[in-house]
Formats: sequence, C-alpha cells, structure tokens
Amino acid sequence: MRKKYQELKRRGNVIVFPTTVDRLLTEGMTFLKQENYEDARDSLYQVLTYEPEHTAALGGYTYCLYELGEFEEALEVCRELLQVGPIHYLETMELYISILMQVREFAEAEKMIKVLIEEKVLPEERLEQFHQLRELNERIAVNAATEKVDASLYAIENFLALHPSEQEQLILSLPPTSYQVLKKKLVAIVEHAEADLLTKTYILFMLSQENVEAQIRIQKFHYDGVFTVTELPDPVNNERIRKIAAIMSESLAKDPTRNDLVKELFERHIYLLYPFIWDEYSEEQVARAYMDYTAGLFEGLSSFDKDEKILVFIQQAELWFEMRNG
Repeated sequence: MRKKYQELKRRGNVIVFPTTVDRLLTEGMTFLKQENYEDARDSLYQVLTYEPEHTAALGGYTYCLYELGEFEEALEVCRELLQVGPIHYLETMELYISILMQVREFAEAEKMIKVLIEEKVLPEERLEQFHQLRELNERIAVNAATEKVDASLYAIENFLALHPSEQEQLILSLPPTSYQVLKKKLVAIVEHAEADLLTKTYILFMLSQENVEAQIRIQKFHYDGVFTVTELPDPVNNERIRKIAAIMSESLAKDPTRNDLVKELFERHIYLLYPFIWDEYSEEQVARAYMDYTAGLFEGLSSFDKDEKILVFIQQAELWFEMRNG
C-alpha cells in the first residue's frame, strides 16, 4: 500500500517536507524534557520559521527563552502565543506572569492575576498557587520600588515640610510602579488638610491610572467627600465638564479673546478642584459664573456679593494660585 504524503510546504525556493516540522518539533521537545534549553530553543526556532503560529513550538520556545534568561524576547513570544491561543492556557498564563515579573512589569502582572482570580477561571487546586504568585509579585514590586525610591520622603511629616512646588515634583518624579507600593503613604497625603491641592490631584490621577484600589476622603475648599479611586471621574472625557465648556464657547463665540480667558481659567480650576466638579450648581450656573467673573475683571470689579458663592469661590481659587506661585 502506498503511503499518502501531506501537501508539501515551501519556504522560499526550498521545499519543506511535512516530516521535517514533526522531526524538529520532536527533537526540540526531547531537548526540553532533558533541560537542554539551548538546543531545544534552536530546534523549536526552526519549527517557527516554517510555521510561525505553531502553538506547541511557541509554548516550548517561550519556556526555553525564560529558562535561558532571555526575558524580553520571551515576553514578546509569549504575547504572540496568547494571541494565537495556547494549548495549556493556565500554564501559559503562569509563565506569562513570571516573565512580567522578571521584566519588572509588576502592574501588568497584578492585573493578569486579578483577572484570573476574579473571573473564577482557576480550578480550586490552582487558586492557592496564583494567590502565592500574587504575593510574590507584590513583594518583588516593593523591593524593586524601594531600590529606586526613598519611601521616607513620602511619610506625611516629611512630605508636608516641603514647599508645594517640591511636593509636586516629588510626586511627578515617582515611578508608576511605586504607586501601589506607597499606597498608604499617598492616601495619607491626599487626606491631609495641609497637603498641596494640586499635588493631591496629581496623586489621584496616578492612583486611578494605575488602578490602585483605595477609598479616600478628599477635602478641597468647602468640598468634602469620600471617593473610590477606581471610580474617580475623568477630568477630560467628562460629560458635565463638556457641557459647561460648550455653554461658554457658544455664549462667547463673538468674543474670542474673552473666550480664551474663560477657558483657561475654567481648565485651571478643574485640576485644582478635582475630583469635585461644582456639584451643587447646574452647568448653566457654572458657565455663567466664569463668564461673569471675567467680565468683572474687564470692568475692574474685585469683590462680589456674599450670596454669589460660586463667584467668591473663583476669586478664592485665583488667590490660592497667586499665593502658591508667589
């Protein structure tokens, strides 16, 4: 009986016999079992030159790279494997998280572990293993962060001793991976009445961006509220802010100079007041107050009736900026 051959593959002008890929794969996996990672890597690489999306070869090749300490390339190949769809999903995710930890992408590793645990895709016998992996990731992240950052600078008594501009620079220079590690200290800064208001805003932005889970009590001017970091409003893509800005632009369409002044003033106060957005007033009232305030500047008006609380606030906010920058 004649043996039936599979369709021949071509690589450039070279004909590749079906048995070539199988032989190289078997050879590579044998080397892998023997922990001969260099030869396994070379054989599996050849498989991938013929079949770039060969799942088994991608998985084995990634593991070889990991064991050989070639973490950056291992991360790239592992991401390709996850896109193709690995044969052993949980094992691949565990390897992916381990690689992320090696390249110090601790936030991404935490995100992956959190998704696996919260979506309940882990069997009971693997759940404890991933909890341990999460704890290990947190410990390594803490050690890595403290290597680069002097955590004592963010202790509340030391932080408040700095000038507002120094507080701001200290926060802006903080690596993103440190926000999770320094969460308690940063929350204490935001909650302290004497901390710089703009610095509080920067901390809130970064805590939100890094998906740090925390509840924070925030006080700014006459506002006082408790917020969940992951639910903080977006200061840019915020419907209420867009409506206020639209009212201003429409009303001052024929006066571009004043429109620019109102816009600059309003945007400055958004960041100063964040995460509060004039909750007790309507969009029309807020827009009208900022237009009235700038009109008062042109007319030389320097004080307002006590009943015009929002105008008084705008004046206080501008005074705050003058004192901070002066």
